Amino acid sequence: AAAPRKRAKELATSLSSRASMLSSRAAAAPRAVSRLASRLAPAGRRFSTQVADEPAEGVRQHPAMASSLTAIGTRDIFDADHDMFRELARSFFENEVAPFHAEWEAAGEVPRELWTKAGELGLLSNMVPEEYGGLGLDCKYPAIMWEEQSYSGCTGPGFAMHSDIVAPYITNYGTEEQKSRILPKLVSGEWIGALARATSPHLCPSLPISPPCLPISAHL
Repeated sequence: AAAPRKRAKELATSLSSRASMLSSRAAAAPRAVSRLASRLAPAGRRFSTQVADEPAEGVRQHPAMASSLTAIGTRDIFDADHDMFRELARSFFENEVAPFHAEWEAAGEVPRELWTKAGELGLLSNMVPEEYGGLGLDCKYPAIMWEEQSYSGCTGPGFAMHSDIVAPYITNYGTEEQKSRILPKLVSGEWIGALARATSPHLCPSLPISPPCLPISAHL
């Protein structure tokens, strides 16, 4: 009987010690949280999941703080100029693309006028340097276009291939004559860029790019 009582006493002592330790940790937790909060204070409410009705001036909301993940004005990688461009892109997809999406899917193509309209608004190949008719914008602008097209759920317009694969190929690897002749047409939407496979460099000797993939600009 002595052995079980001894083990019970040892167990009680162990539990008492653990309870005391947990109590000490619980008492220290508020202090730790306070220290953490003070360290995060410069970041404002970026890491909060609460909806911020009026973010502090100059502080952009984290998407988790916004009322919608597609809200304009979130993410500190963007600025006010990006926001204005996003509003333009969103309006374009909502008004010029989405209402006709089903019709174009059934037809298997989008009208040429859509491309020239996008070009007029500066939505195509906007990283192309100004000397070739582009806007010379940073890579976040095309990213905004990708996002807004994905938000619209419209897959018909192949703007990304045209603007962000073909145009950069020509910009970075084309001859001066090719850049002067092709890039302004891509920016305006008069020509549509596509990617074609070639098995021999002799099939397209005028393009200084190695196969198997060659950017092709065509006036369709």
